[in-house]
Amino acid sequence: MIPSLLRRRGIPKPLRVFLPVATAIALNPSSSSIAPADGFQFAPLSFLATKHVKLAQYYVPRRLRIYPQSSSLSLDLSSTELPPNHGSSAVRSMKPSPTESKLQLLSFYRFVHIFQPENTRDNVFERLKTIPGLRGTVYVAKEGINAQFAVPVGKPLDRLLKAFGKEGDKNIVDGGCLPFDTFENNPPNMGDVVEGNTPTFDRLIVRTRNYILRDGINLKGEEDGESSLDWSDAGTELEPSEWDEQLRSPKNMQLLDCRNKYESDEGSFVSAQPLNTQTFSDTWSVLDSQVKSQSLDPSKPVYIFCTGGIRCVKVGAYLKQHLGFDDVRSLKHGIIGYDRWRSDDSIGSTGAEDEDGCSANGANNKPCEKDSLWTGDNFLFDKRRFSDTTDKES
Repeated sequence: MIPSLLRRRGIPKPLRVFLPVATAIALNPSSSSIAPADGFQFAPLSFLATKHVKLAQYYVPRRLRIYPQSSSLSLDLSSTELPPNHGSSAVRSMKPSPTESKLQLLSFYRFVHIFQPENTRDNVFERLKTIPGLRGTVYVAKEGINAQFAVPVGKPLDRLLKAFGKEGDKNIVDGGCLPFDTFENNPPNMGDVVEGNTPTFDRLIVRTRNYILRDGINLKGEEDGESSLDWSDAGTELEPSEWDEQLRSPKNMQLLDCRNKYESDEGSFVSAQPLNTQTFSDTWSVLDSQVKSQSLDPSKPVYIFCTGGIRCVKVGAYLKQHLGFDDVRSLKHGIIGYDRWRSDDSIGSTGAEDEDGCSANGANNKPCEKDSLWTGDNFLFDKRRFSDTTDKES
């Protein structure tokens, strides 16, 4: 049964032969076990080749592994902290403590070269695990850091922002845990505030990856984890008020929805052209074909948007540096930032009001809700699936 199941899952035949045996060994702790790699134990069997034992380390699910000093197998997924593992996709993870406080949703990223992603991952996790009630995901790669969180408002939120702010003494509670200020060029993208029992993220996870945003760009001369494109040269970011004003002015503008089809189907900006991709990696062939067919004109301004802004960095860089667009404009903080701007009570109206109490639109004025350029729902990547500002149920 096991080999047939593995065959249906696309596991190569040589691996299907040894994997059931290696799995059984992996699940059999022994005081005389051998440990071919850190954090993974196997009972010795002379007929099993050492290379098969090592290969099993990759194919046996992480949560079924036996760690050093383990006296019994535990599949308790609610355990507070999982033991660390190693490799290009290694994870540090823990279950957050319960909280009755409201949760602030936020995200941020920074493209900056990180020389030792594994060490950075560990430093970040050790700091974040001390913040009560924190949950979310952090990706660390050579190209930078990308994070999404739900954090209790008040002191936990303050501590989180300080942890990623200016560099400080990483051995004290309020010091920065990175050798750079994550918010130096881009402040955190503050999303909704929700009740403490709202499903957001199950755990706090900090992991290393080859990319903080897997893009699938395959340009000549690129190596894994390294890009020939300069992410700092991705065009101009527009504040939501500027974006709103400019989208109301020109006709037949080039406005690209850089999200996937299942996101665009739920909602988008008026007159936006969806790329209709299934994954982000499909973006580049779609852009190439649209330029080739002249449905996109590199000599004219192009407006791009996504959920939180990070995808527009890579799309903007590709449009400018590879396809030769002169003028690329993106929405700062993405749809989340636009939604925050529209709902921000501090953006008061100045000037004459009509019979509905709406003021004339200006760069610093909040337009009427009936005039919103966004229609539909904003698809999110936490367990809510849709923003609280919509009527869509998750």
